[in-house]
Amino acid sequence: MANQGSNEPARLERPFRLFAVEQRVLAQNVDGKVIDIGGMESKNGQFCACMDSGDIATDPKRSPELALKALVGKLSFDYLDGLFTAEREAEVSGRLQDYPSVEFELDETLPRDMTERTPPHRF
Repeated sequence: MANQGSNEPARLERPFRLFAVEQRVLAQNVDGKVIDIGGMESKNGQFCACMDSGDIATDPKRSPELALKALVGKLSFDYLDGLFTAEREAEVSGRLQDYPSVEFELDETLPRDMTERTPPHRF
């Protein structure tokens, strides 16, 4: 979290995971909810990850893991968290741990009034 006295808004790091599962990209949040967010295309030994919503896609990479890592750099907390709110849980056959994946954190910006107010007084 950022320093309370700085001009930067306070941030919390929120963990996520992305998985390449049978030509799909799945995301998992800290609560364990798994959603389907996009496709993983494979052509001539190159892998591209692309989101179902929006114009977010990666350039071709040598592996699914590298495509997922490239996708992480294009995501924001608000965008991905909004997808977890809007999408229903995905059904996965097998164990997610057996598929290519990346773990990462995104910064959640806290509203300024949550970090700069003095706590309420108790009587």
